[in-house]
Amino acid sequence: MASYQKSEEESAETAMEVHSEIKLEVNETEKEEFEVTFDSIDDIDPENVSLRMSTWRKYYISLLITFTAMVITMISSCWTFVSPHIMAKYGISHEVSVLGITLYVFGLACGPLFLSPISELYGRRITFIFSLVLSMIFQCLTTWSATIEGVMFGRFLSGFFGSSFLSVAGGTISDLFDKNQITVPMTFFTTAGLLGPSLGPLISGAMYTVEYRWTFVLFLISSGVCFVLIILTVPETYQPSLLIAKAKRLRNSTGEDRYYAPLEITRKETNLLSAMFLTCRRPFGLLFRDPMMGVLCFYTGVELAIVYLFFVAFPYTFKTLYKFGVMEQACAYIGLMCGMLFAAPTAVLFQKRFEKRVANNGGVSVPEMRFEPLFYGAFLTPIGLMIFSWTCYSNVHWIGPIIGSAVFSFGLLYVFVGIFNYTVDAYKKYAASGLACNTFVRCIMAGVFPLFGLQMYEGMGINWASFLLTMITVLMIPVPFIFTKYGASLRAKSPYAWTD
Repeated sequence: MASYQKSEEESAETAMEVHSEIKLEVNETEKEEFEVTFDSIDDIDPENVSLRMSTWRKYYISLLITFTAMVITMISSCWTFVSPHIMAKYGISHEVSVLGITLYVFGLACGPLFLSPISELYGRRITFIFSLVLSMIFQCLTTWSATIEGVMFGRFLSGFFGSSFLSVAGGTISDLFDKNQITVPMTFFTTAGLLGPSLGPLISGAMYTVEYRWTFVLFLISSGVCFVLIILTVPETYQPSLLIAKAKRLRNSTGEDRYYAPLEITRKETNLLSAMFLTCRRPFGLLFRDPMMGVLCFYTGVELAIVYLFFVAFPYTFKTLYKFGVMEQACAYIGLMCGMLFAAPTAVLFQKRFEKRVANNGGVSVPEMRFEPLFYGAFLTPIGLMIFSWTCYSNVHWIGPIIGSAVFSFGLLYVFVGIFNYTVDAYKKYAASGLACNTFVRCIMAGVFPLFGLQMYEGMGINWASFLLTMITVLMIPVPFIFTKYGASLRAKSPYAWTD
């Protein structure tokens, strides 16, 4: 999906900002002559892995990273059917137990703000290895801690470090594939990020009858397998880092020490803490200084928050109305999975339709053209929630609310595709910061909603609580249409949006 295609460009832009503030020891002529680049397709440098790799290996690497990202998101929601065991073992209330979901998702929200600078300065591979090791360490703390405080601390930090596979991983895929090839692998990646939370309860429900730690152990083993495969089979793909290897080769082969890669200068002169500050500052600038971005972030936040609210609402709903057992409650999430899986292939059609509109517009791309999936998603999500709301009766077959959840998740993917692709096109230079801003807002909202979800469903009743969620999504329907009509003028007033 195009949602992460510009992450590499944003990384380079951040490096250039820092680079512009330092003084090189060579003059401008020497700088142009000895700065190392990959600028010739005919002369394939051994370091330029994206041109030397086979298509098969590119897909293997992208699918491995995608699977790891899905494992990370499954860990967030596997808590759904682990929670009763945690409550019994540590003697805590439901409200405290829900923090197991909330803190993990808060970790996913905050992690990219601090991990992205590491990937920008030291490359993708080392960031993956470093972050996954620490995520696994804190998964161990969650699994075997003797105190509930240790469990919660482990949940937050395992999500914090695991979040690199939701932010940096998109850049890896964009490193490997050209723009005309990236749609399919990005579709897999985006779908996996949304599919993982639906799979987590299914797995933890299947393991409900065994000791609860085995659920965590299963994901720890999965993370370990991914870790080994990444070490053995995933090379560095970040072009600025690869240029360092080329510069070293040229210095060794020619004896000319003035060959350099821009990132070498940046590493010497850039403090990691200052790079983190720069990376954190811009997403918040986008959020508070650009109302259009704020609305779009809130939109995706509401949609993802509803998904995470379902992790406490579904067990209550299907147990209360249909007397479902634990495994039957877990299978209720299959509707969410099916909706996303059916929607994912159509993303390729939207890309082709976008390219056709650009061609009909004289080859000029307008960011608002990217909103087409959102037009459909804006209606499908409230329709799905409406079906769910008013089929939740004990005398109505349980397939009714399952179908409603499938329609909702079908529209959910469209909402994310439309907003992510628009963010990339409209903010170009600051696209990665825009996506980091979006990630932060939607994960914070997703972490908050489960805290009051059960109380809302118990107090308002299943039908009216679900109907309230429906009305919230109905209020968001005008957003893509208003922004399509007034988007150009709104972007012109933004300090961050790109105007050609």
